[in-house]
Formats: sequence, C-alpha cells, structure tokens
Amino acid sequence: MKKSQWWILAAVVVLVGIYFLARSRQPVEKEIRFFSADSSEVAEIKLFTQEDTLVVKKIGNAWKMTYPLTWDVNQQQLASFFQKVLPAKTSATPMSEDPNLQSMYKVDSLSSNQVSFLDKNGKILDHVYIGNGTNTAFIYGRRQGENQIYQFKEDIINLVTPDVMQWRSPNIINLKQSQIKSIEVRYPQNTYTLTFSADSTKYSDARESFIIPASNRAQYKIINALENLMTWQFIDTGTEKYANDFKHPACTIRVNLNNGQTVTLTLAEHKQAAKETTDKNSFPEQPLIFLKLNDQSAPLYQMTADFLNRFTRDAAHFKTQYE
Repeated sequence: MKKSQWWILAAVVVLVGIYFLARSRQPVEKEIRFFSADSSEVAEIKLFTQEDTLVVKKIGNAWKMTYPLTWDVNQQQLASFFQKVLPAKTSATPMSEDPNLQSMYKVDSLSSNQVSFLDKNGKILDHVYIGNGTNTAFIYGRRQGENQIYQFKEDIINLVTPDVMQWRSPNIINLKQSQIKSIEVRYPQNTYTLTFSADSTKYSDARESFIIPASNRAQYKIINALENLMTWQFIDTGTEKYANDFKHPACTIRVNLNNGQTVTLTLAEHKQAAKETTDKNSFPEQPLIFLKLNDQSAPLYQMTADFLNRFTRDAAHFKTQYE
C-alpha cells in the first residue's frame, strides 16, 4: 500500500474515533417513573373520563370489575396494565408548566383519561391525567394538583381508557372433557347424546347408537368449544328484545358433569332487520347467533355460526375417522 493511502486510512480511523467519542459524550435525556404507587399496594384501579367510568378491585386474591358491572377481569389486559402502565416512564424535564396549556395536551379534567390507584383502605396512591395532546403519536401526563406536563416514552393511552370490552373477561365456560359425563343436544332436526367413559365416547339418538372413533373431528370440535367458550360481544341490557327468538331455540345443549352439576346452553337465531345492519359489507339475511347460559335472561352472548354448526351435525359426521 502506498504511503499516501496509509495517511488516508489513518485519517478515516481518527475521524470515526472522534465521531463515536462525541456521541458518547452527548447528554442522555433523563427519565423518571411517572407513577409513585407500588404494585403490591394497589387494591383498586379507577379509570374514568367525562363520559365513562370503569373500576377494577382486588377482592381476596382475585381482581374483579365492579363498575359499571360486576364481572371477571380479562387477565391479559390486567397483566399488560401492570407491566406497562405502573412502571411507565416520562422525560424528567416537563414539556410545560403552563396551566393554560393543559387542554392542548389533553391533560385537563375535561378531555383527559384519568387514572386513580387506591390501596385496600381506599387511600389514593396516585391520581393522574393522561391525554394524547395535539398529536396521537405523543402521550402526556399530569399529576393531580400539579401543573407540570410530562411526555410518556411509550403509548399507554389504550390501557388507561375505560373500555369495558377490553377489561371484561371473554370467558363464558371452560369445561374439560374429564369433567363431563354426557352432553345432550336438541335441535329441530334431531336429538342426540354423547356419553363419555374412560376410553371411549358413545353417540346415541332415537335411531342408532355407536362408539365414536377416537380421531373423530366432530367430537373434537365440540369438546374444544366447551373447553374454550368465549366471546367479546355481550348484551347486558335490552335482552327482552330477543325473548321471542329463544321461544324456538336453534339448539339446546345440556352438559351433565361428573360432580352432578349441569350447564345449559341455549342458542337462538335472531334475524336482523335492515336498520340493524350498519356494516355495508355485511349480509342482513345472515341471522345473529345468541347464547343464553343456564336460562339466565342476561347477559346474552353473541356467538358465531360455526359454534352452532358444531353441535347441529347429523350422526354420519360422528362415524368417520377424521371428519
């Protein structure tokens, strides 16, 4: 290599070194933990806006939604909340301390999502105002009684929104095959029973009876549906609107358990009127499927047509190896 080339290479190495040295000496923006509450002390979470309020409380060792309704909590939502919201960090330097700018950053009492953490005695550990300001890419927070407005390092706005659908557990029932003694199914075309023993399942109706092949898909789909029965669509009020639909059920499923208890699932089809269909891509002629648990009038659970179809199959589907 020529001497001139060595000089060029040496100069490049020196410049690169200077660049990385300069970068290493650049001031690093300090961050702070925004919330002061300790997760072990939090016994109640209150999320509220001007329009909606949602309250989640720790009752014993379990978390329950207590307002606007009493329901089990979506465990994934709860875990995400504690993992991302409580330890959330902001810049140490406030974006503003001007109270006149609180509405612009949406951290005022009118436009913000408010979050309160309380301990088991009802003492407020934190009360803050969180908003997405003038740009949804940036989330801001302000503590009650203070004017300092801080910018969050991560977007937590969805987790602090009082959205019942997100916080409500979607689980309806979770029954394992080992818990089930028999399943009685009645629908307009047939009535049949699946009876479970240690090593086989028996199908029987008014015309025939046989042992279902171990690899039968129809049986598997029924068991799978009962093990993981869930929905995100609930109807808590106005259920009387669907009362006539349940007078002639599309299917009634009676699950007899080994402990002597019984779980009853009643499915009804609700034909939609044109005005009920708001999605321009939906098909009004397709009925909605609703489920009633143990003959309770509310809530109703909206199900898929696939769930109904799993139970309303004729005997031939239970005879094949892989159907």
